[in-house]
Amino acid sequence: MTFEYMNKNDFGSLSRQIFDILADNMSVIAPTDNSREEDFECWVSAVGDGLCRDARQIILIKNSKEIIGYFQYYTTEDTLMMEEIQLVSEWHGKANIFRNLYGFLFKNILRNLKYVKAYASKQNKKSISILQRLGLKNVGENKNGNSYFFTGDFADLLNWYKGE
Repeated sequence: MTFEYMNKNDFGSLSRQIFDILADNMSVIAPTDNSREEDFECWVSAVGDGLCRDARQIILIKNSKEIIGYFQYYTTEDTLMMEEIQLVSEWHGKANIFRNLYGFLFKNILRNLKYVKAYASKQNKKSISILQRLGLKNVGENKNGNSYFFTGDFADLLNWYKGE
């Protein structure tokens, strides 16, 4: 299992592959009424625009050379905003991926962070449970009312990682 930052110039060539991981998961959890191609175009537009900002990153999760997932996030002066963690279904719950991912992340992000934020679809019970295990609290909903908004202290996330 390896982790590496996606070169932002490679987004065009990797976008279909990483979107397919997301779409396969979300088609089970929270399907849309759109075609897969419509969802892809919307996702590429949103993520591609977001990658123009230096603080937004995608970490590729690989098994050998094969991409089996990704983690998309951005940072502000004091906040880590976790946007998406997606794995192909065969890797759900295996190989201590989250702990290893966060170990990689903590080696590569700023240490002055104070807060962690994330959204989880109301239908995605696994994500909700994971965010709670990471020490985040459900504090509200997104504008559309289809996702919960979670927040917590960055120190609590570090403590989870350290096993404290």
